[in-house]
Amino acid sequence: MLSKLRSTVRDKRSSWIQSLEADLHELRYLFWECTRRCNLSCLHCGSDCGRDDGQPDLDAGIVLAALRRIAGAYDAKGIYLVVTGGEPLVRPDLFDVLAEARALGFRLGMVTNGYTLTPEKATRLGAIGMESIVVSLDGPRETHDWLRDRPGSFDRACAALTALRQTPIRIVEAISCVTPRGLEQLDQTYEIARDLGATHWRVFNIFPAGRARDNADVLLDEAGIRRLIEEIARLRERGRREGMVVNLSEEGYLGWDWDDRVRDAPYFCRAGINIAGIMVDGALAACPNLPAWMVQGNLREDDFVTCWEERYQLFRDRSWTREGDCGDCGHWDACRGNSLHLWDRERQQPCWCHHRILHPEAGG
Repeated sequence: MLSKLRSTVRDKRSSWIQSLEADLHELRYLFWECTRRCNLSCLHCGSDCGRDDGQPDLDAGIVLAALRRIAGAYDAKGIYLVVTGGEPLVRPDLFDVLAEARALGFRLGMVTNGYTLTPEKATRLGAIGMESIVVSLDGPRETHDWLRDRPGSFDRACAALTALRQTPIRIVEAISCVTPRGLEQLDQTYEIARDLGATHWRVFNIFPAGRARDNADVLLDEAGIRRLIEEIARLRERGRREGMVVNLSEEGYLGWDWDDRVRDAPYFCRAGINIAGIMVDGALAACPNLPAWMVQGNLREDDFVTCWEERYQLFRDRSWTREGDCGDCGHWDACRGNSLHLWDRERQQPCWCHHRILHPEAGG
């Protein structure tokens, strides 16, 4: 009874915080998909990127004009500009754009596969003022190279992590996409990341989008998702003892009995509330994992600040997610339809419910 009361109180508190954040909608993270080109062909790529992707990169002048406009309207020092792809390091003018963004006051982060992240590039990123870099590390050599579909990609990722630890970059995070085969290797992957000097290790399961949509080899079933969460709770305790921060990714409402055990911060899908994205074609999105129907404008035609202030209501009022299994769920106020990249538009409900997986007796 006491546990249920605590859960109810925390759900109510979370609901209040989410509503307040949505009303304020302070921009804190701006993802920039700087290219769709990539030097790998990962089996699970949600963007279905390729080495010779036909989508041209958005001109640097358009991007920088938008960043200047944002810096003029808001405090850029409070906004993380996180560069994603494709693979960001294949874009030739990346360092120039990052240097200008840093001069405007933005804090800088990057997500990379590490394949071409040499010690020289690591040094340059540190000198620009990069604060955090996430490098993909999906398991031991055979598993990583299989998922990334390129022999040698594991060794390159390890070398990138090693090089980054020699720079002043504060957060060097390994991130692992867990597949059924990777689920059996979590301790090995943790130890690899730890021994390479990663300050953080973040783990998530692949969701059915892009190349992963119908690929059972890369998708965990519900039993696998539950086991992953249980294993991360255990490894998080190990990380505390050994000096590495371990987190399950931010997706999915788990219930408070699990959330505290696997994450630094409680679940909150901030897409369109504190998070926006500039996609490679200029589309104004929320987080980069969301489908095209959630786009709120285009930088080629629309002013970013105006769009951020006057649109994005799809994200800030999520009452439309009270459909399907979410319609009569007693945890909706805290969950609000789960992470939006998991929303199945055809079925009008998430593709899976983390809370139900962990609490089957509760029925949702």
